Amino acid sequence: MFHIIWHTYLASIFDWVIETSILASVLVLVILCIRFVLRKWLTPQWKYALWLILVARLILPWFPESSFSIYALLPINQEPSSVTSQESTTAPAPESVAITPIQIEEIPAENNTYTIFLIIWILGVLIAGLFMILTNRRLYSYINMQPVITEKRVLDIYRNCKKDMAIKEDIPLYYSGKISSPTLFGIRNPRILLDEKHVKHLKPDQLKYIFYHELSHYKRKDISINLLMNCLLIINWFNPILWYASHAMREDQEMACDNLALTFINPEERIAYGQTIIALVEQYSAYYQPSTLAHFSRSKIRLKRRIIMIKKFNKKSQILSVVGIVTILGISAFSLVDVKADTTEAQKQEMADNMKKEELAKQNTADKATNEEIDKKIAAATEQKKREMATENAATEEKATENLTNEEMDKREAAATEQKKQEMAKENAASK
Repeated sequence: MFHIIWHTYLASIFDWVIETSILASVLVLVILCIRFVLRKWLTPQWKYALWLILVARLILPWFPESSFSIYALLPINQEPSSVTSQESTTAPAPESVAITPIQIEEIPAENNTYTIFLIIWILGVLIAGLFMILTNRRLYSYINMQPVITEKRVLDIYRNCKKDMAIKEDIPLYYSGKISSPTLFGIRNPRILLDEKHVKHLKPDQLKYIFYHELSHYKRKDISINLLMNCLLIINWFNPILWYASHAMREDQEMACDNLALTFINPEERIAYGQTIIALVEQYSAYYQPSTLAHFSRSKIRLKRRIIMIKKFNKKSQILSVVGIVTILGISAFSLVDVKADTTEAQKQEMADNMKKEELAKQNTADKATNEEIDKKIAAATEQKKREMATENAATEEKATENLTNEEMDKREAAATEQKKQEMAKENAASK
């Protein structure tokens, strides 16, 4: 059972992960090029939406085939026919199952390197997954010990922000403890974390900007997307391109939230919003924060880009929306498809020859099974005949033994009678 799981299911999953990771790396390069070329035409929301295509590419196990695919130049050969042929030739008759262990035993000797890489990948997934689980449990335990914010001034500002953004769900405010950056925390029971210094010293407008930003994360479901992306990174832990893509995705995520928050802020308040972000980054602590959280980034390069975006912020433009929609649809059409297998005449002839060989192998296997069945029937009939003959011989021998026993008894009786006569004759002679 373990052998089947190891060499069939795990090997198939590993092959799919490797192939998907390669295709996703190509898609990352395409997305980065599109972001650079259309950097003046794509709003932060559309730049962030590009990364959701990457997430879909990494998750979905099947895509339709197309001749117009960005992966057409990659030397990845997909040969589903060879897999089916192997399955079909090994399962036509019960007797052929006995041959399969010989074939299975020869595979590991030829693929030692493949097996080593498979083991390394599994160990990497287990270690990365365990690390993420432990760090998040540690953070959950730490946050659950923090008190709830009950200051009326802060709660009034928070309720007004929720009302402006049409959020009716109960999202409580908690003190963040060692986490100095404002953070949206939790998926099932979300809460917003604020540092005690911010609660006491920040102005009402600054608190309002923070709430708009964190509630934007909530409206956009960024926590769930971050968790999903982290799980994908655990599976593809060996691919540095995807790790870089994750960081770029988080940068676009923050800018998209800034963009959404700015729609609820007056134009004259944009500078104050940017200054609030700078002040929060300056107070950023070194306490570890898992990447599943939605919090302010302390990167100076990202901060600079965010400030530039805030200065150039412009509300929804129909032209920019059209450019974003066309870009998303175009990349999806060419990336969320697999390469269509175009076969040449030589390949068709080779496939036909392989099919003939497979049919011949099937016929030989069936003939072999038939011959073996006939031999078995003949052997069974012969054995039955031998048993019948043995039974007859035993009966004959038993009858002969019985006859021999009767004759011997007659002889003994005759000898006894003769002896009796002699004794009587002797007695008569003695009497006379």
